[in-house]
Amino acid sequence: MTSTVDPAVKTDNPDEIVKLTEAQSRSKLAWKRLWLQLSGLDPIDVLRLLLAIGALVTIIWLLHLSWSSLLPFQIGIVLAYIMSPLVNRLQRHMPRWTAILIVILIFLLILFLVIAFLIPPLIGQLSNLLQSLPDSEQLQQYMAALSNYLDKLPTEYRQVIDDGINDALISLRSNVLGYVRGLISLGINAVLSVVNTFTFLLGFVVIPFWLFFVLIDIEPGKKAVNQMIPAQLRTDFWSVLTIINRVIGSYFRGQLILGTVIFFAVFIGLTFLEWIGIEGIRFKLLLAVFAGFMELIPFIGPILGSIPAIIVGLFHSWETGLAIALLFLVIQQLEGNILVPRVVGDSVSIHPAIVMMLVIVLAPFGLIWLIVAVPVVAIIRDIYLYIYGRLSKPPLPAGHMPRTPIIESNVPAARAEMAASDELVPGADQPERKGVVD
Repeated sequence: MTSTVDPAVKTDNPDEIVKLTEAQSRSKLAWKRLWLQLSGLDPIDVLRLLLAIGALVTIIWLLHLSWSSLLPFQIGIVLAYIMSPLVNRLQRHMPRWTAILIVILIFLLILFLVIAFLIPPLIGQLSNLLQSLPDSEQLQQYMAALSNYLDKLPTEYRQVIDDGINDALISLRSNVLGYVRGLISLGINAVLSVVNTFTFLLGFVVIPFWLFFVLIDIEPGKKAVNQMIPAQLRTDFWSVLTIINRVIGSYFRGQLILGTVIFFAVFIGLTFLEWIGIEGIRFKLLLAVFAGFMELIPFIGPILGSIPAIIVGLFHSWETGLAIALLFLVIQQLEGNILVPRVVGDSVSIHPAIVMMLVIVLAPFGLIWLIVAVPVVAIIRDIYLYIYGRLSKPPLPAGHMPRTPIIESNVPAARAEMAASDELVPGADQPERKGVVD
């Protein structure tokens, strides 16, 4: 046998030479197969694919330009993800349009009940909270008490505190101009928001009708998109979209359920503490809404949601603050060990250490990035795993979802697919095999 191994690779082991020769032949075969596949592409299919990509890029560009004006439709997309499973279940027993109407009417009924029974007391408690904040005279008394306390401290401690206060004042003076500019910009934005109020409200009025057409035309839309994609890419394309849909759908539905459960748990828990005689329990509804909303922020959201309630309790007494802290600890333990595994599952599971890094990195970019950080990273992870599996040897079959068990019956099919593609390459170098077992 004539070895075609690079002379720079020196070995006296015949089996190793055979393996190296086979690896070199397989590599040449793979390059030939790739060239044949590329040269076998239909130019019309390539042009159609480029046209679809160009249309997609144009749509993304237009969405980027008008993103701030599309807030109602952004909310509508989230609602579509939340409503779609319920519509699909009702469709088994009735026409799809009827199921969509029922789901939308249920959503509008819930929205009406929230506005009618939740918003007025919430506004009242928020007003009471603002009125309970210390006024200028009380702040002066607090500052005088703090100054008297600092005067009793040792000189070296007092010097460190004074230096810190002076540095803070200097920083405040140097940034006053920036604050003023920010207030002016805020005023201009407020005026513009008033001008755009009609368009904004019109968008929310249109949402139910927009949701109806989106939900009813999902299947025709899939067929239309399917016709624009080359046949050999369709399975992989829909697999990637399935990954995105699975992560986003499970995440937002899960966070909505968790937020609702935490809202009721906090409200009922604070009411129970008040019922058993714990004094100083105030603003129960406001604190419960805040805790439920903080569930949208991954990992640190439950902690942030508990801080205002604990502070309110500490303003009354340390016993009340401790009781509220224990209540939130129990709720968070039940959430982490019972609710999250059942509601969210492992479709968006990311290690807490990575989540903490994401929170620190994305915090300066605003609240929305904290909310979408986890699903975006989960989507990138699963798409990477899918592509990596498709490029494995043998490749995983098209449509095999990442982080799911490999069905053994699919492995021979993948090997047969590789063998069939090898036969497409005429005249490929086939090395001699002497005692080498696959």
